[in-house]
Amino acid sequence: MKKVFLFIIPAIFLYASCAQKESAAYMLRPHEDLPKEIAADNSFTRIFLAGTIDMGNSRDWQMELYDRFAKMDGRYILFNPRQEHWDASRPGEMDYQVRWELDHLEKADMIIMYILGTSKSPISLLEMGLHAKSDKMHVICEKNFYRYDNVRITCEYYDVPLYDDLDAFFENIGR
Repeated sequence: MKKVFLFIIPAIFLYASCAQKESAAYMLRPHEDLPKEIAADNSFTRIFLAGTIDMGNSRDWQMELYDRFAKMDGRYILFNPRQEHWDASRPGEMDYQVRWELDHLEKADMIIMYILGTSKSPISLLEMGLHAKSDKMHVICEKNFYRYDNVRITCEYYDVPLYDDLDAFFENIGR
């Protein structure tokens, strides 16, 4: 009995140490920092939330995405460029914001771009052009977007997955 017990205890510790890390989701915005242990943890999938913001006047689809990822299995850090208290008059803020976005687009493992149909989203189109060849972009574009055909054709040309809404995106990625 003692030999069996001596085998079982190390096996339990080995299983516990090899067990998959707990699911988690974090949101990172400009002027914020993640806890150091989270920022250094490479088990997280880093996702940039590109798309319509309209100076903070559009629907907060970024929180909708966060809520969905928070309920899923997996470990996610969502890079959200939408600032809760955007102040373009603050000296250097525009430079900081644009550089933060460019830096986090590069750091991302996946880019989810959501273009709302009621928006113009010129910066989103710029970012789509910059990253269409990256193999990490997924585009959600509502069909009533005024440049939907440009988005559709570009996605088709560069083999970028295109979805009509958030539900279609989550169905396609199997979650």
